[in-house]
Amino acid sequence: MMELFLNNLTSFPVVIYTFLLAIIIGYWILALIGAVDIEMFDLNFEVDLDLELDGNIGTDIDSNATGLSGVTGFMLKWGLTGVPVTVVVSILVAFSWLICYVIVSIFYPLFLIDKISLGFIKTIIGFVIFVVSFGLAIPMTSWIIKPLKKVFITHGAVKKSSLIGCECLVKTGHVTPVFGQATYDDGGAGMIFDVRAEIADGVKKGDWVVLVEYNEEEGSYLVKKI
Repeated sequence: MMELFLNNLTSFPVVIYTFLLAIIIGYWILALIGAVDIEMFDLNFEVDLDLELDGNIGTDIDSNATGLSGVTGFMLKWGLTGVPVTVVVSILVAFSWLICYVIVSIFYPLFLIDKISLGFIKTIIGFVIFVVSFGLAIPMTSWIIKPLKKVFITHGAVKKSSLIGCECLVKTGHVTPVFGQATYDDGGAGMIFDVRAEIADGVKKGDWVVLVEYNEEEGSYLVKKI
């Protein structure tokens, strides 16, 4: 039984996926010990995606990703996004290897493919099995990663300058050119900002103010009473 397993494992086309799977396993071992980052390839994909989308404004990505090309278009079309690229590739290779191994294990003996004397015919059959295995693995991978997308949701940091125009509630007794704090309701736990205002404005605790300018050096906002 072990001999049969090893023969199938190292036979064409299974051996190609066996080699890829060995690389994947080695990668995840390095990831577990902290030698590599599981999102090491995501930056390039995101940059590629941004460039593709910039050239295809108005494209309906969710329908069929028309106008997108290469790896970007392929992954969007089949729903292989939303998780690290390394996770997608790992699952895709694992399914491809499994399907290819099962096909070779069952159909080679059944149709006596191993007995074919002409090598090029076996090569063509093996290539077809290789492609079919990959094709069948794509929708399976897409189905598997759907629940994983919730795990890998990322939230971009809020830019300070993007909050200009927002309304805040003053929490300190007074707001001066050198001191003051206000809170902003972001729909969650809330945010506390250092705010500044002219003494003549008379901004005090309980007043509603609007953020009008951000001072990067001080990390504070200039505010005006509403």
